[in-house]
Amino acid sequence: MADRVSWPFRCTQFCAEVRRTGAEEPASMGDAMCVKRIVSSAGRAVNEERGAALVIVLIALVGLTALAAAGMVTTGSDLQIAENMDSSTRAFFAADAGLKTYMGSNSDGTSGATYVNDSLTTVTVTPVKLTEIEGGRVLYRITSTATYIQALGDTARRSTSQVAIFSDGSILVPASFTSAAGFIKNGDSGIISGQDWATAGNPKCPNSPKTAVAGVKVPPAGYAQSGGDPVPDGDPPIDEGQTGQEMLESMGLDWDGVVNGGLIGPDFTIPPDSWPNFATLPADEWPVIYVDGNISLSPSNTGRGTLIVRDNLTMNGSFNWDGAILVGGYITSNGYQTVEGATVAGLNILLGETVAATDIGNGNKVFKYDSCKLKQATQAAFGGLSEVPGTWSETF
Repeated sequence: MADRVSWPFRCTQFCAEVRRTGAEEPASMGDAMCVKRIVSSAGRAVNEERGAALVIVLIALVGLTALAAAGMVTTGSDLQIAENMDSSTRAFFAADAGLKTYMGSNSDGTSGATYVNDSLTTVTVTPVKLTEIEGGRVLYRITSTATYIQALGDTARRSTSQVAIFSDGSILVPASFTSAAGFIKNGDSGIISGQDWATAGNPKCPNSPKTAVAGVKVPPAGYAQSGGDPVPDGDPPIDEGQTGQEMLESMGLDWDGVVNGGLIGPDFTIPPDSWPNFATLPADEWPVIYVDGNISLSPSNTGRGTLIVRDNLTMNGSFNWDGAILVGGYITSNGYQTVEGATVAGLNILLGETVAATDIGNGNKVFKYDSCKLKQATQAAFGGLSEVPGTWSETF
């Protein structure tokens, strides 16, 4: 019994002796048994440690796998979010571009339009009539919706809208020749007529000819003719019933918007452009010409369309014009001109400027009111859809 009890002590001594002497074999059977027990105990300890390490490794692997899976899910979500944002942005810009394209077209607002930008993007523009307003104009809300197809087949949609006014471009001219600062003529030759000289049956002007307008519209005591009977005819021949400011305001023409606010988009701006060569223009084209300053025109400048002069206009020789002539300052006529459409001078009064009277001198001048030529000219200049400021919005 004592020998058994001393086994742990003896084994401990033996192990110490082995470590001290470096002995490789036990000295006795008892020592051998001691070594066997020590080795067996050490093996069990090692096995226990190995089992614990395996559990720890497994737990770590599970944790890492979970983290990796979470990272993959997060990355996938981030990519989807990024793709959705990109698709939404593409749809937004396509919708806004479609709205601008429609507004710049020749549409009268009675029908919509569809634009296919590419295989992934389609824009649909829909006008909704809101009401009719004075002057034959119509108020619309224009909505543009773009659909963008993503790579995975999902779609992104964005819409923008704008309130717009459609006008056929007609100007409510009160006379064949309107001069807000007065009108001077020498002699009784020539024609200044407020009767409508438009030809009936023109499909472009189904409502022409129209009722007569005044021959000349001037402020009170603004018509001055030396010699002979008054030349103008119309309804009435000479209208002196309003001030220059009043008659111009009654026309409804935003002159400040024309010369300062970008209301029109001229086909030619002089300077820097040169005068157009009408021989090379299509016969049905009525260009808009804006002169930034004064200009003097000769027979070689004969043409058609809407002629807008910021300051003063001088017409020389047998210069002829079909359409509208709108002049901020005064007009001087030297020679034998023919204008068929309508002429307005003194518009800078609307800007608070002082303007001298128009002087057409003497000679066989011809100024005829022609509603069809006037319509075709002003429709090119002022017709179509124009946005109502401050009404753009994104719709959801």
